Order: sequence, then structure tokens, then C-alpha cells
Amino acid sequence: MIKRISLEEGDLILEPSAGDGVFIDEMLKNKSDIQIDAYDLNVDAIDVLKIKYTKNSNVNITHGDTLLDLQLDIHVMSNGKYDKIIGNPPYGAWQDQDKRSTLKKKYAGFYVKETYTLFLLRCISLLKINGILSFIIPDTFMNLHRHNNLREYMLLNTKIKEIVLFPSKFFPGIQYGYSKMCIVTLQKTDDKNIALDNDVKIIKNLKKPSDIDNITHERDLTHFSVELLNQRVIFDSIDKAFLIKAGEGVRNLINSSKFTLVDIADCVTGIYTGDNKKYFKVSSINVKNNLSKCPVIEKDEINHNFNNIENIMEGIEGNMHFIPVVKGSSESYIRKNEWFIDWGKEAIIHYKTNKKARFQNSQYYFKKGIALPMVKSSKIRANLIDNQVFDQSIVGVFPKDEKYLNFLLAFFNSEVFNSIINTINPTANNSANYVKKIPIILPKELSHIDELVNQLTDLKKINGKVNNEIQIKLDRIFTELYSDWII
Repeated sequence: MIKRISLEEGDLILEPSAGDGVFIDEMLKNKSDIQIDAYDLNVDAIDVLKIKYTKNSNVNITHGDTLLDLQLDIHVMSNGKYDKIIGNPPYGAWQDQDKRSTLKKKYAGFYVKETYTLFLLRCISLLKINGILSFIIPDTFMNLHRHNNLREYMLLNTKIKEIVLFPSKFFPGIQYGYSKMCIVTLQKTDDKNIALDNDVKIIKNLKKPSDIDNITHERDLTHFSVELLNQRVIFDSIDKAFLIKAGEGVRNLINSSKFTLVDIADCVTGIYTGDNKKYFKVSSINVKNNLSKCPVIEKDEINHNFNNIENIMEGIEGNMHFIPVVKGSSESYIRKNEWFIDWGKEAIIHYKTNKKARFQNSQYYFKKGIALPMVKSSKIRANLIDNQVFDQSIVGVFPKDEKYLNFLLAFFNSEVFNSIINTINPTANNSANYVKKIPIILPKELSHIDELVNQLTDLKKINGKVNNEIQIKLDRIFTELYSDWII
């Protein structure tokens, strides 16, 4: 990383979250005639740094919050101060309500629950024109919907020189659920056209931690994937996202499509009980992902006739008040009923009134739709919502016309869909915001897909397996439909 910021004699450098001074040590080894301002919020870290650099008059240690420091505010108003900025800013850091409220006012329009993106925004504003920044951060800023405004700011105010992507497992201490990390290096500019004309070098397929060092020193680069992506292309992309998961064809499809899933279906999330251990039960102790340790249900607690009950939205009287609920699973097309939710009258009152619960999108309860898991796996598997309640662990897709139900069910289980959704959102989680952007290409006739899906689901009801021969036929249909875009 030190090499990426091209240190020069006389540089004024900011380390916005100095920690134990790893970057400071490396910079001092490279250049002696530099001035370093090091900030950290942790008092213990500051005490250690002051002792460590007590003989280094060119290292200025400050106990302060980089995001809120008043002296740094002055530098921002002066159009930046620093020649170089380098760091590994905090990510996933908890903030109390008072601080979050302050950050919302100071960084209006930007997502303040994620600290690393605020550090990125703040430090770009602290750079001089032509100053260079290099950060180790999660890669979620590249695609997540909530970072749209940050991407716009970066694309218009910097030349993003390079992004090196690698698994978070390279750094075992990293937590907070990030699967991918990156080293992003950029240069500040005051010319939007120069920024948009810039090509971003994106380096992928790193297999081991030593690969980062090989890239830094440009050794043995042949086994890495290197792609140049123009900033204007990114700026014009849907949500200004870095659509790097697939090739140019998929990117063009996503960016040029005039007909998307939202035109033929509603995409929503479902109920949240606020206390799953109390309100959910499972069919057996072998049910996967029973993280709340929900109890096993008794047969005489299950109401199988719930779709015939009048005023079902008000709850069920009597002892048989548990009904099947659709939760995230890895099954395709149809699922077994393994999860049950308390639908008694008292439970309904709780869902509607308790502050922790959310009786959300209830107009879609007990409708026909499709469940897409919120947590993605390498292969997306969608299954039918058969007039049931669904919870927030899935995205519920409800066709505006039922004639599209089997078409969408087959599409969501296809390799084509897998490629598109992983390009739009390569992170570990789905959400309705991403799913609704999926480009839709309808065939001239839906009847053949209907027939194949009905055959497949009938067979799965008998033997519990997806028929590979039928699935291959469906994959071919969608590959042909999208063949102009996906090679």
C-alpha cells in the first residue's frame, strides 16, 4: 500500500485511524523527510503511539475523531490539506444514538451506520487536488444501494486508480460479516470530465495473502484477473454500481434494460415476530438454521385448514393456532413445511403492536408468490409461496398476473438469473431493492415453461428431487432468451 501512494520528500500525510502505527512505521522507512498527522479515537492507542514516536518530531499524534474533528473541518473548507492519506479505517463500529444523529447532520445524504464509508468520504475531502489516498476497506461500497451517493461523489471527484479485491479470510481478525475486502487507491481531481474519463484497474482472483504483496511489487501477475472499467460507464450504470461480477454483456443488459422485474411483480419482505424462539416452532430437531433454538411442534398444534378460515388476518382461536411459514431455505421450486408460526389471536396483537415486531407487507400474506432467500449461496434457489405467510428471511416476489408465476419460478432457479443477480449485487445478502432491478426478457409463449415447471414440481412431490433433465431444458430456454447479452 505504501508503494501505491507514491511517497515524495516533503509530503504531508494523514493516517486517520493510526492504531498501533503499522503504516507510520513503513512510511518512515521509505522517506524520512515527510510530515505525518496520526489520529485515533482510542486513548490507549494514542498513549502507545506518543511513546513510540516520542523521538520523531515529524509525527504528530492527535487524540480525536477523524469524522468530527474541528481542525480537520477547517482543512476541508480550505479544499484539502494532505498530499497523501493511507489507512485501514474502522468498519462495523457501533455508534450511540447521539453520535449517529450528529453524523446524520454532518454527512447529510450519506449512509452513517457504516463507519468505513464515512472515513472514505471524509478523507477524500481532506486531500489536496491531485493528492492520493489508499485504504483497506470492505468492497460493499462498490454495489450496495445505500452507498449510491458515495459512489457518485467518488466518480465525480476522484480518479480511482486501482481496486484490488480479496477474501476477508486473508485477515482472520476481520469480523462484522464482510466476505470481501479491497485495497482502493484514488487521486483527487477538480475536473469532473477527467474523473469520468479515467479507467479503474480492478484486480481479482487473489488466492492467498502473499498475492497482495506480489501485486504491490508487480511480480507474477499472470494468474490474476485484471479488468479496466471506465468511470463514465460506472457512473451511467444502474445505481452507479461497479458491475464487475460478470462480463460486458451482462453489464450492458442491466444498464440498458427498459423492462425489469418490478414491471411484472412486487418484491417485498415479510413478517418479523420480534421473538422467534417464542413464536416459531420447527417440524423436527434436524431442521437447519434453527439459530433461535425454536422448539419442535406437536401435531395437534398445527392448523392445516388455515386457508379456509374467515378473517385469518385476525388470528386463529383454539389450540391449533400454528400454521406453516415460509423462511429462507436451500430448496428449489417447492419446499417441505418445516417452520410454523403462532397465528393465534394474541400473537397477532403482538405482531401488530410490539415495537420489536413488524407486521409488514401483510397484504401479501396468504397469496401465491415466490420465495428468494435473503442470504445468498453460490447457487440461488427459489421456491413457491403457496398461499402462506412469509418472514423477513426471504424476498417475496408476487407476480401482478399469475400467468408469470411459473416463468419467474423457473427463471429464479436458472443459471442466467444467478449470473445477473450476482452482478447487480455480489454481496452475501439479497434484498428487494436489488431483486426488482433484474432485467426481464419474456418469451413469445409461456405455455412450454408452464408445462416443464408443472412436470418438475409434480416429480419433486413424489421423490423430493429436482429432475435434472427438465432443469437442463429450462436452463436452455433462458440461455437462449438472454443469448444476445450473456455469452
